Amino acid sequence: MLGTAKRWAIAVLALCALFLFACALTVYLVDPFEHYRESAILPLYDQESYNNPGIARHYAYDAVILGTSMVEMSHPSVVDACFGVSSVKLPMRGSHTAQMGWQLSHVFDTHELKLAILAVDAYSLMGPPDDMEEIYDYLWNDDWLDDVNYLLNRDVLLVKIPKMLRNIGKPTDSKRDDMFQWTDVVFSEESVLSSFSFMRQAEMTDPDYRLERSTENIERHMAGMIEQHPETTFKIYMPPYSVAYWYQMTRGGLAEQQFRSRRRVCELLLCYPNVEIYDFSCRAEWTTALDNYFDYSHHSGEISDKIMRAMAAGENRVLTAEDMEAGSQSIREQVEAFIEQYEPESYRTP
Repeated sequence: MLGTAKRWAIAVLALCALFLFACALTVYLVDPFEHYRESAILPLYDQESYNNPGIARHYAYDAVILGTSMVEMSHPSVVDACFGVSSVKLPMRGSHTAQMGWQLSHVFDTHELKLAILAVDAYSLMGPPDDMEEIYDYLWNDDWLDDVNYLLNRDVLLVKIPKMLRNIGKPTDSKRDDMFQWTDVVFSEESVLSSFSFMRQAEMTDPDYRLERSTENIERHMAGMIEQHPETTFKIYMPPYSVAYWYQMTRGGLAEQQFRSRRRVCELLLCYPNVEIYDFSCRAEWTTALDNYFDYSHHSGEISDKIMRAMAAGENRVLTAEDMEAGSQSIREQVEAFIEQYEPESYRTP
């Protein structure tokens, strides 16, 4: 009787082990997050924090585009044509400078770069310097023991793999351009104006508030790699948020704080010969044409392409901190004009 029970226990354990092995093998072979290899099947590209590690490690490239959701509509094919490179984009929606630096450091572990394009959002500069939210180390590191978090992940096995297998046979030629693109939004003035509320003027935050955070983020997550990789050209640009965004920041009392952080980038990085800085936040022909946006911040893919072509032509390049300050002054003036055109008089400060 005892022998029978023992055999049953061994059989059950063996079946459990076989089941777990089959699950792990399925994840390994399909590999929806491209953790082990670039996939021959079109991936889902629906979760940047899970997709980016595999893209960064396994794709062939010598240039990257890094930033928040503001670079999701970028087209690497346009970058390639403008700068003579082979590029990938590694956006992370809602991220801070710390996450951008983490990704860039791991890119340099596996690739030699000719070009790094960094879209630097003013708000992200003031984020926590140690912010690792949405960074999953087991997808970035080389520790095989950590892979159990991926190989035996229920969501990967039961949700991601079935969805990805539906992509069998779909073309992959344009996947670098198509990944992370928004296909369900409308770019229009109406959608922008409906994405926020008008407000009364709040007290303006001290421009130097959290400047120490911006300084630490720039020094730790950007300057260090710029110094270590003189062979790489770093093109840093301020994305062209719409004037409605800067209205929100102004009325909310946060604009001057963000303008100060923008200037800090210049003060700390313009000294490097392999750094170029561009300010497209003040490009009024884009930022005041609200039909370029689907909310108060996010612009179309057409504007993304114009940014790359403008950088290639040297337009809106910032050579001094005073140039960046001039751009900030232009934004202030755009906000004043926006207030005159759109804001109800009842909200205006007497």
